Amino acid sequence: MASQHINISKVAIVGANGKVGPFILQAILDTKSFHVTVLNRKSSKSTYSSDVKVAQIDDTYQHEQLVETLRGQDALIIAFPGTQSDNSIKLADAAFEAGVKLVIPSDFGSCDSSDPRSLDLIPLYGNKKDVRDYLIKLSQQKRDDGSHLAWTSLITGHFFDYGLRSGLLNIDVKKRTARVFDDGKARFSNSTLADIGLATAKVLQHAGDARLKNKLVYSQSLSTTQNDLIAAVEKVIGAKIDIEEVSSEEYIQKNKAQLTGKGDDGEATEELVSVEGIVNADWEKKGDAFVNEVLGMPKRTLDQLVKEALA
Repeated sequence: MASQHINISKVAIVGANGKVGPFILQAILDTKSFHVTVLNRKSSKSTYSSDVKVAQIDDTYQHEQLVETLRGQDALIIAFPGTQSDNSIKLADAAFEAGVKLVIPSDFGSCDSSDPRSLDLIPLYGNKKDVRDYLIKLSQQKRDDGSHLAWTSLITGHFFDYGLRSGLLNIDVKKRTARVFDDGKARFSNSTLADIGLATAKVLQHAGDARLKNKLVYSQSLSTTQNDLIAAVEKVIGAKIDIEEVSSEEYIQKNKAQLTGKGDDGEATEELVSVEGIVNADWEKKGDAFVNEVLGMPKRTLDQLVKEALA
């Protein structure tokens, strides 16, 4: 089933200092298989270890400079927030012109950016779809040397460790309270930040595989339900969680009404992501697009991940 392997040796990453970027960078370095270059904006104060090459780029993502910086790179990983769709498209254009073989866009998210319901609810995912659609068009064009640009979008579910600590998973561990949608039995996919990095590194190692090439795919650390997650948290902290039962549809409509489209929708968007990533995010139902086995992702247990997240 695998197509011709795409040899990836040199990897460029932009957004290596964000939420998922450091974990992607570390996972790639841990393979000891790639030469890594971080694209760092001139205004950035971020620093990196000596085994990482740093290339400065203009804050405006100037095309000619990006092309020159990406020339000779085999893969480009975009790890900054999905809201930056304009910059993602600039990077895609430059990658195409520079001869980059593979682009992994900034899809890594709680919700499915190809799902009509999620797209309707959360404008952010429309940005991600726009970038993916643009990559699809580029992948269908032949470059002057006859080569093509390939892409793989990786959707990973709620960020488990971050979500448990930040409240994104609708549990406030310190206050010992939780918001449970409907009956709490909906299964939803989650990935730790480290496993998002690992899955991304494995996509590079399997570049060219027909199950990944030019496809939107899904991975996870594990899937669980709110009821099981709360029980696991109670076991770790040795205390009961006070549960508030909420209708997911009412919660969605309440927060959807708060969207103004004027750039101040952060809180309402996060609430919509938090609920949609629970009631409509079971990647194990995605058939061949669920690629944990293809990537060789390790099996995780809920108790293990809760302990690590709350340690």
